[in-house]
Amino acid sequence: MSSASSEDVRPARPGAFPSPDEVEVRAPSRVHITLIDMNGSTGRRDGSVGFAVDEPGLRLSLSRGDTLRCEGTADAAQAARVTSAIRHAASALGVSEAVHARLLGPVPAHCGLGSGTQLRLSALRGLAELGGRTLSDRELVALSGRGGTSGIGVHAFSRGGFLVDGGHRVRDKGAFLPSRFAEGVPVPPLLYSRMPPEHWGVVLAVPAGVRGLEGAAEKDFMTRHTPLPLPAVQAVTHTVLMGLLPALEEGDLPAFGHCLTALQDVGWKQAHWRREELRSWRPLLDLMCAQGAAGGGLSSTGPLVYAVYDRTVHHGAELAERVRAGARRAGMRLTSLITTNFGRPAAVGHSEE
Repeated sequence: MSSASSEDVRPARPGAFPSPDEVEVRAPSRVHITLIDMNGSTGRRDGSVGFAVDEPGLRLSLSRGDTLRCEGTADAAQAARVTSAIRHAASALGVSEAVHARLLGPVPAHCGLGSGTQLRLSALRGLAELGGRTLSDRELVALSGRGGTSGIGVHAFSRGGFLVDGGHRVRDKGAFLPSRFAEGVPVPPLLYSRMPPEHWGVVLAVPAGVRGLEGAAEKDFMTRHTPLPLPAVQAVTHTVLMGLLPALEEGDLPAFGHCLTALQDVGWKQAHWRREELRSWRPLLDLMCAQGAAGGGLSSTGPLVYAVYDRTVHHGAELAERVRAGARRAGMRLTSLITTNFGRPAAVGHSEE
């Protein structure tokens, strides 16, 4: 097993250390590959595979103020999400919510990038540091209320890279529920963490006119599609343990990509691709692979489609343009299409008085 270096974790500041005038938190987004065990008959449920990406990244600046104010976005819904995250953080920390927030790097919501979790974690980290306090990873996760289903979002924030978590004991989580309906459930243990090779790149495409599942819709989908048959869960587990992880350890990008694509046709990911609004978008993944990507899939509940590629063989901008042109010819309209790198852990910058 590999783990992230401890050099990314800054020690807590002494109590007498002066608090900064302004704090900026930079956090990666996350791609969620799949949930592993949506059967639960062996005593554990959930379990997740995913990875962090540098872009689109979240940048949140907080400074002390007289009232809570959000700047940097003309999107009222995005501003409401920021103020909600700050209010949650202030309540959890027992501090004032009177800060001025600037969203310098927004991440699209409800598209499969985990923006809600990263925003909540960033608000907590930033508000704590603005008051001269550095939260441990354990404190941060506990205060966030996230990780009740997948631990990829919280672990991506603190570790970055490629991640696998071990899910929850059935006695700790009695039903299959999305994270927002499973607050109070312990964060799943991190089983594996590694930064992929530098020359591995990621291409991200967001289909237009489609949203990921959220709230009651996500809860209803999970209720209707669980428990999955045990053989499907075993196939997912085998592909992760004997496919993805060895390929990553050996730096075998073609094998890694092949396993990502294989996971789309079994278990939890297969259930999502069968949704009516997503079926017509499966050819987008085939298009990415035809243009040079090694393999990929659907992130979380969608609609984000991702793929991995070799940056020494394909220039990112050229690969993106080939995919964009192919999608246009096929009548597939995209909201966004970018190439990016696997993400590093969240970082905090200070502006002292």
